[in-house]
Amino acid sequence: MAEAVHVVSTRQYQGLGWVLDRLCKLLAILSGLTLLAMAFMSLRSIVGRAFFDSPLLGDYELVQFLCAGAVAMSLPYTHWISGHVIVDFFTAKAPARVNALLDMLAHLLLAGFSALLTWRIWVGLRDLQGNFDASMLLEIPTWWAYVPLVPAFALLSVTALYRALEKMKEITP
Repeated sequence: MAEAVHVVSTRQYQGLGWVLDRLCKLLAILSGLTLLAMAFMSLRSIVGRAFFDSPLLGDYELVQFLCAGAVAMSLPYTHWISGHVIVDFFTAKAPARVNALLDMLAHLLLAGFSALLTWRIWVGLRDLQGNFDASMLLEIPTWWAYVPLVPAFALLSVTALYRALEKMKEITP
């Protein structure tokens, strides 16, 4: 129960694993930079509103757009390092092969749903692009908010498939 929150992986990847490792880390860094930008933007808006009666116009819109991207871009790395919360109350004492099988099934489900989300987000992006939908205050095209979601969920799907194949190797002797 008292596991480390941050574990530095010493695994060395080759081939597709190396590429996935780098892409997941890149998106995680972009997510962190996005969160920093949101924090500074919010700080500027709050200080401007409180001291100079000059809030940042459309800060709520920008936070909504950036927050969606930041969350989506952090998901592949979280899955890559097995950082998702796992409730193993019923399987804690199960044999290792049973746990590996259940983990493999969970990875496959995540891969499938992530692929489905990638497809539907892409369809939504194209629909918003064709309708010229824009935010209310800044008139930013809303499809822009969808752009980081597509590669993030696609990478999450591929990462989950990779993890499922790893678990499959644990199941088969």
